[in-house]
Amino acid sequence: MSEGLNLPERVRESLARAVEERGVQARVVSTRRRDSMRPPTVHLIVAAPADRVEAVRGPARVARRLEFYRTPHGPVVRLALSIYPQDGEPLSAATLLNVAQVSGDTALAGLGRQERFHVHFYRAGGRELAYAFSKELSNAPRQRGEAREILHLARKSFRETPQESRSFRRAVAATAPRFKLPVPLPEEQG
Repeated sequence: MSEGLNLPERVRESLARAVEERGVQARVVSTRRRDSMRPPTVHLIVAAPADRVEAVRGPARVARRLEFYRTPHGPVVRLALSIYPQDGEPLSAATLLNVAQVSGDTALAGLGRQERFHVHFYRAGGRELAYAFSKELSNAPRQRGEAREILHLARKSFRETPQESRSFRRAVAATAPRFKLPVPLPEEQG
């Protein structure tokens, strides 16, 4: 994949602006050919300043974590990722999945089904976003099972949250203090 994903211009501008304002960004997108009956394929987009992206090009170890949080305002699912290059600091990013939206539910379902998924790296600078490279990650049976379980828990939590209490923004605000990066490598977890 030499061109990356065909991101709409508004998405490219939004990501570049977010990197400029808040640093490294991640988004999950699901794609499918228009004429295909197959389920959408999940991809992760990571946008960062050019020097941070180039630092993780080549051999690197990847740690990722899918997190589920239950709140009085509804569920929050977070996909966090850290790329550890052979030399230097890890590049870490995270994105939130809202199962109340089709895009979040579809992405989580895809993570429960796909054996592999791609992380696409984009260099951001001066409100511009340029494709750099992609890495293909294995999505092992244990990780797929975990994604299916989290999807089940998130859907159940959403259904059980009274409609008048539902607010993804409030749910995120309640859980944000618990968000941690970088994701430790498996051998470093205790």
